[in-house]
Amino acid sequence: MLQKATFLIIAALVGAAFSYLNVPAGWLLGSLVTGIVSAFYIKKLFFSDSLFKVSLAIIGGNIGFMVVPEQFLTYHMLIGPFLITLILTIVGGILLGRFLLKYTGMHPNTAFFCCMPGGASEVIALSKEYGADQRLVAAFHTTRITLFVFVIPFIVGLSHPVVNSGLSSNGVSFTSGSTAIAALIIVVIVTLWLGARVRFPGSALFFAIVLGFSVHQWVVPASEMPFFVTGLAQALMGAIIGMRFDRETFQEIKRVGGASALTLALYFLMSFGLAAIFFFLTPINYSTSLLSIVPAGAAEMASTATMLAIEPTMVATLQMLRVLALFLVLPFLIKWFAEKPKTH
Repeated sequence: MLQKATFLIIAALVGAAFSYLNVPAGWLLGSLVTGIVSAFYIKKLFFSDSLFKVSLAIIGGNIGFMVVPEQFLTYHMLIGPFLITLILTIVGGILLGRFLLKYTGMHPNTAFFCCMPGGASEVIALSKEYGADQRLVAAFHTTRITLFVFVIPFIVGLSHPVVNSGLSSNGVSFTSGSTAIAALIIVVIVTLWLGARVRFPGSALFFAIVLGFSVHQWVVPASEMPFFVTGLAQALMGAIIGMRFDRETFQEIKRVGGASALTLALYFLMSFGLAAIFFFLTPINYSTSLLSIVPAGAAEMASTATMLAIEPTMVATLQMLRVLALFLVLPFLIKWFAEKPKTH
């Protein structure tokens, strides 16, 4: 317990230092680097999923505090382009799975589950039932998410610089900030309670945003959230993600060979291409399109959008819809493209 607490404190301090130095999405990237370095060279630590859900709830609550109801009036124009990019995302994932199958000796179902673009935890859990190599599927998704979380915030942050100052309270008064933090604690507790009883992909983020919005609109409308609260939540998320990318994960990917690196590179190109399509079909700028469309984790991209003040509500909404849609169509995709496990 002491080791975990020490690691998280160090990760948060590194994240704060990155933010102070104006590194794009510094809280997230600083703690992510800390986690990777620790997992590779110091010691691998294991954190429960509940801790990650706490970070989700804090970030979601912060997004809820930032929601402007009028924003939703413009979302109807995004439905068509979103569905187009969603279909292309699914098709791209299937084609990448075929590519990985062709140039490696892995089981067809392993290749299929490795390249499913979203709902990583659900995909990893299902892969074992279909005879796929679960370790390799987990390694591939962990690597994909880690790379995306490391690269996308940095790229977007370069075009949307935000001057942060480590543990700044961004000018929020003590009374206003304290009220907001107290309200957020209640939002987090209720979110965790609801999430344990009503489960679906992205449930923690969804509940937190709705509760955060409700509390800020009708309970404490005059309160403002201090900047460092979101930063600390990002640091917690980054530290946990970074710790998951360890030597074993690297060796699993390395075992596949160059095809895995090329597949991940094609994933990147596909994501930037999908964002370009969404950008051309909507009035949304490219950075927002990238954060909204890239298959890199709803919470991670929404968190980045929150930190960089780039339409966090829109990013969170579209990312959650993508994950939920993929979760709903996954049984059909498995039926059509995955081989049935052999029974003895």
